[in-house]
Amino acid sequence: MKALWLIAPLLFITACFDNANIKKEPTQDEETTVNITYTPKQQEVKSYLDLYLIQLQNLDTENIIAMTYPKLFIPINKRVFQQYINTLLTSQHISVESFDTEVFTIGSVHPYSHGEFSQISYKSVIKLNFIDPKLYSDDLSVRVLHDVLTRKYGKENITIHPEERSIVISKEEKLLAIKEKGKTWKFLGDNASYRDIYPQILPMDLLAKI
Repeated sequence: MKALWLIAPLLFITACFDNANIKKEPTQDEETTVNITYTPKQQEVKSYLDLYLIQLQNLDTENIIAMTYPKLFIPINKRVFQQYINTLLTSQHISVESFDTEVFTIGSVHPYSHGEFSQISYKSVIKLNFIDPKLYSDDLSVRVLHDVLTRKYGKENITIHPEERSIVISKEEKLLAIKEKGKTWKFLGDNASYRDIYPQILPMDLLAKI
Protein backbone atom coordinates (compact mmCIF):
# COMPACT_ATOMS: atom_id res chain seq x y z
CA MET A 1 0.00 0.00 0.00
CA LYS A 2 1.50 3.27 -1.12
CA ALA A 3 0.58 5.29 1.98
CA LEU A 4 2.13 2.75 4.34
CA TRP A 5 5.38 2.89 2.39
CA LEU A 6 5.34 6.70 2.59
CA ILE A 7 4.58 6.72 6.32
CA ALA A 8 7.28 4.16 7.13
CA PRO A 9 10.29 6.57 7.19
CA LEU A 10 8.79 8.74 9.91
CA LEU A 11 7.78 5.74 11.96
CA PHE A 12 11.29 4.34 11.59
CA ILE A 13 13.15 7.37 12.93
CA THR A 14 10.78 7.72 15.85
CA ALA A 15 11.22 4.08 16.78
CA CYS A 16 7.64 3.11 15.98
CA PHE A 17 8.18 -0.51 15.06
CA ASP A 18 6.58 -2.07 18.14
CA ASN A 19 3.84 -1.41 20.67
CA ALA A 20 5.85 -0.65 23.80
CA ASN A 21 4.09 -0.97 27.13
CA ILE A 22 5.56 2.09 28.83
CA LYS A 23 4.29 3.13 32.23
CA LYS A 24 3.26 6.77 31.95
CA GLU A 25 3.88 9.21 34.78
CA PRO A 26 0.60 10.34 36.42
CA THR A 27 -0.80 13.64 35.14
CA GLN A 28 -2.82 16.38 36.78
CA ASP A 29 -5.85 15.08 34.87
CA GLU A 30 -5.53 11.98 37.03
CA GLU A 31 -5.66 14.23 40.11
CA THR A 32 -2.01 13.60 40.88
CA THR A 33 0.64 16.30 40.83
CA VAL A 34 4.08 15.09 39.79
CA ASN A 35 7.20 17.14 40.43
CA ILE A 36 10.12 15.60 38.60
CA THR A 37 13.53 16.40 40.02
CA TYR A 38 16.41 15.41 37.77
CA THR A 39 20.00 14.95 38.82
CA PRO A 40 22.59 17.12 37.05
CA LYS A 41 23.44 14.21 34.74
CA GLN A 42 19.77 13.66 33.90
CA GLN A 43 19.44 17.38 33.19
CA GLU A 44 22.33 17.07 30.76
CA VAL A 45 20.58 14.16 29.02
CA LYS A 46 17.35 16.20 28.90
CA SER A 47 19.10 19.14 27.23
CA TYR A 48 20.38 16.92 24.42
CA LEU A 49 17.10 15.01 24.23
CA ASP A 50 15.11 18.23 23.79
CA LEU A 51 17.41 19.20 20.93
CA TYR A 52 17.16 15.75 19.36
CA LEU A 53 13.36 15.80 19.46
CA ILE A 54 13.38 19.21 17.78
CA GLN A 55 15.43 17.71 14.94
CA LEU A 56 12.86 14.91 14.62
CA GLN A 57 9.98 17.38 14.62
CA ASN A 58 11.68 19.42 11.90
CA LEU A 59 12.76 16.32 9.95
CA ASP A 60 16.24 17.85 9.94
CA THR A 61 17.98 14.90 8.33
CA GLU A 62 21.57 16.06 8.83
CA ASN A 63 21.14 16.80 12.52
CA ILE A 64 19.06 13.68 13.17
CA ILE A 65 21.96 11.65 11.84
CA ALA A 66 24.48 13.73 13.81
CA MET A 67 22.63 13.00 17.07
CA THR A 68 22.05 9.31 16.32
CA TYR A 69 24.33 6.77 17.98
CA PRO A 70 26.96 6.45 15.22
CA LYS A 71 27.47 2.69 15.45
CA LEU A 72 23.89 2.27 14.18
CA PHE A 73 25.40 2.94 10.77
CA ILE A 74 27.48 -0.22 10.90
CA PRO A 75 24.54 -2.52 10.02
CA ILE A 76 22.49 0.28 8.42
CA ASN A 77 23.75 2.28 5.45
CA LYS A 78 23.83 5.96 6.42
CA ARG A 79 22.99 7.17 2.92
CA VAL A 80 19.97 4.87 2.71
CA PHE A 81 18.89 6.05 6.17
CA GLN A 82 19.14 9.66 4.98
CA GLN A 83 17.22 8.96 1.79
CA TYR A 84 14.56 7.17 3.81
CA ILE A 85 13.90 10.29 5.90
CA ASN A 86 14.02 12.57 2.86
CA THR A 87 11.21 10.55 1.29
CA LEU A 88 8.79 12.49 3.49
CA LEU A 89 10.34 15.85 2.68
CA THR A 90 10.05 15.35 -1.08
CA SER A 91 6.84 13.33 -1.24
CA GLN A 92 4.11 14.54 -3.58
CA HIS A 93 1.61 12.24 -1.88
CA ILE A 94 1.84 12.94 1.83
CA SER A 95 2.96 15.79 4.10
CA VAL A 96 3.71 16.14 7.80
CA GLU A 97 1.36 18.72 9.31
CA SER A 98 2.56 18.36 12.88
CA PHE A 99 4.85 16.22 15.00
CA ASP A 100 4.59 16.70 18.77
CA THR A 101 6.41 14.92 21.57
CA GLU A 102 6.04 14.61 25.34
CA VAL A 103 8.80 13.13 27.49
CA PHE A 104 7.55 10.77 30.20
CA THR A 105 10.73 9.54 31.89
CA ILE A 106 14.47 10.05 31.76
CA GLY A 107 16.07 7.18 33.62
CA SER A 108 19.05 7.35 35.94
CA VAL A 109 22.42 7.73 34.25
CA HIS A 110 24.45 4.55 34.59
CA PRO A 111 28.12 3.88 33.76
CA TYR A 112 29.40 1.26 31.35
CA SER A 113 32.86 0.45 30.00
CA HIS A 114 32.94 3.19 27.33
CA GLY A 115 30.87 5.89 29.01
CA GLU A 116 27.33 6.37 30.35
CA PHE A 117 23.76 5.62 29.30
CA SER A 118 20.16 6.41 30.22
CA GLN A 119 16.82 4.94 29.17
CA ILE A 120 14.05 7.30 28.03
CA SER A 121 10.33 7.02 27.35
CA TYR A 122 8.25 9.57 25.46
CA LYS A 123 5.11 9.94 23.38
CA SER A 124 4.96 11.14 19.79
CA VAL A 125 1.84 12.39 18.01
CA ILE A 126 2.20 12.69 14.24
CA LYS A 127 -0.40 14.20 11.93
CA LEU A 128 -0.03 13.43 8.24
CA ASN A 129 -2.02 14.87 5.35
CA PHE A 130 -2.74 13.03 2.11
CA ILE A 131 -2.10 15.63 -0.57
CA ASP A 132 -2.51 13.31 -3.52
CA PRO A 133 -6.28 13.41 -4.31
CA LYS A 134 -6.09 9.87 -5.71
CA LEU A 135 -4.69 8.47 -2.48
CA TYR A 136 -7.39 6.97 -0.25
CA SER A 137 -10.19 8.83 -2.00
CA ASP A 138 -13.01 6.40 -1.12
CA ASP A 139 -14.47 4.92 2.06
CA LEU A 140 -13.29 1.38 1.36
CA SER A 141 -9.63 2.31 0.94
CA VAL A 142 -9.77 4.45 4.10
CA ARG A 143 -11.23 1.54 6.08
CA VAL A 144 -8.54 -0.79 4.75
CA LEU A 145 -5.83 1.69 5.78
CA HIS A 146 -7.36 2.05 9.23
CA ASP A 147 -7.56 -1.73 9.69
CA VAL A 148 -3.94 -2.25 8.64
CA LEU A 149 -2.61 0.49 10.92
CA THR A 150 -4.82 -0.61 13.80
CA ARG A 151 -3.44 -4.14 13.63
CA LYS A 152 0.11 -2.83 13.60
CA TYR A 153 -0.06 0.03 16.13
CA GLY A 154 -3.27 -0.50 18.13
CA LYS A 155 -6.73 1.00 17.69
CA GLU A 156 -6.17 3.59 20.40
CA ASN A 157 -3.13 4.96 18.54
CA ILE A 158 -4.77 5.60 15.16
CA THR A 159 -7.24 8.34 14.18
CA ILE A 160 -8.21 8.93 10.57
CA HIS A 161 -10.09 12.09 9.52
CA PRO A 162 -11.47 11.31 6.04
CA GLU A 163 -13.00 14.77 5.64
CA GLU A 164 -9.62 16.39 6.34
CA ARG A 165 -7.72 13.67 4.46
CA SER A 166 -5.42 13.27 7.42
CA ILE A 167 -4.24 10.61 9.83
CA VAL A 168 -2.97 10.95 13.41
CA ILE A 169 -0.61 8.32 14.82
CA SER A 170 0.09 8.38 18.56
CA LYS A 171 2.85 6.19 19.94
CA GLU A 172 4.67 5.68 23.20
CA GLU A 173 8.34 5.24 22.42
CA LYS A 174 11.60 4.28 24.09
CA LEU A 175 15.08 5.63 23.42
CA LEU A 176 18.52 4.70 24.64
CA ALA A 177 20.75 7.71 25.31
CA ILE A 178 24.47 6.90 25.13
CA LYS A 179 27.44 9.11 25.93
CA GLU A 180 30.83 7.69 25.07
CA LYS A 181 33.83 9.06 26.95
CA GLY A 182 34.84 12.47 25.63
CA LYS A 183 31.77 12.76 23.38
CA THR A 184 28.22 14.12 23.55
CA TRP A 185 24.93 12.30 24.08
CA LYS A 186 23.60 10.29 21.14
CA PHE A 187 20.29 8.48 20.76
CA LEU A 188 19.13 5.08 19.58
CA GLY A 189 15.65 3.59 19.24
CA ASP A 190 14.84 1.01 21.91
CA ASN A 191 12.35 -1.63 20.78
CA ALA A 192 12.36 -5.19 19.47
CA SER A 193 13.52 -4.23 15.97
CA TYR A 194 16.43 -2.14 17.22
CA ARG A 195 17.34 -4.70 19.87
CA ASP A 196 17.81 -7.27 17.14
CA ILE A 197 20.86 -5.30 16.02
CA TYR A 198 22.08 -4.21 19.48
CA PRO A 199 24.59 -7.11 19.70
CA GLN A 200 26.29 -5.75 16.57
CA ILE A 201 26.68 -2.20 17.87
CA LEU A 202 26.65 -2.08 21.69
CA PRO A 203 29.32 -3.22 24.18
CA MET A 204 28.45 -6.42 26.02
CA ASP A 205 28.45 -4.81 29.47
CA LEU A 206 25.93 -2.19 28.31
CA LEU A 207 23.73 -4.91 26.83
CA ALA A 208 23.78 -6.72 30.15
CA LYS A 209 22.40 -3.64 31.94
CA ILE A 210 19.36 -2.90 29.77
